[in-house]
Amino acid sequence: MYIEGLDELDNKIIEVIKDQARLSYSEIGDRVGISRISVRKRMDALEKKGVIQGYKTVIDSARAAEGVRFIIDLETLPDCYEDMAAYLAGSPYVRRIYGMSGDCAIHAEGFASNTRNLQLFVNALYRQASKGIRRLNCKTVLTVLKDMDGGIGYERYQESEHMERDGEQQN
Repeated sequence: MYIEGLDELDNKIIEVIKDQARLSYSEIGDRVGISRISVRKRMDALEKKGVIQGYKTVIDSARAAEGVRFIIDLETLPDCYEDMAAYLAGSPYVRRIYGMSGDCAIHAEGFASNTRNLQLFVNALYRQASKGIRRLNCKTVLTVLKDMDGGIGYERYQESEHMERDGEQQN
């Protein structure tokens, strides 16, 4: 990762910590060639600038359980936008909500433990249509091709390999 406007050392530090934020200042310093004190000062400065906004553990509960990831795109009437955003935010199924450019557009991402629960949730959203939804589009996610935050790398699907393996399992 290269961030324009940062010097070479700051970019090296960012590169080291982007996948391993739990490293000590000494370990980071060893990797970029400066002292632990210099690493700490630089990281403090990056935090103050807002370049580094925090350190977190990313837990993806959707990977632990079988279930359905989904994406919902909807447009509301102007006076219903905030109510719909609050309704989505209150749902245990919705994990991320984005206000989008366009006519009161909202993009939401979520996870349901099974298709029945997703169906019930979407049906509840359709009932909200009488309260100001202009358009609602729900799609299930088949595969994640890239997720920088979650560290998922794209791998080309080899259909013949999977078909052979699936055929072996069925026999």
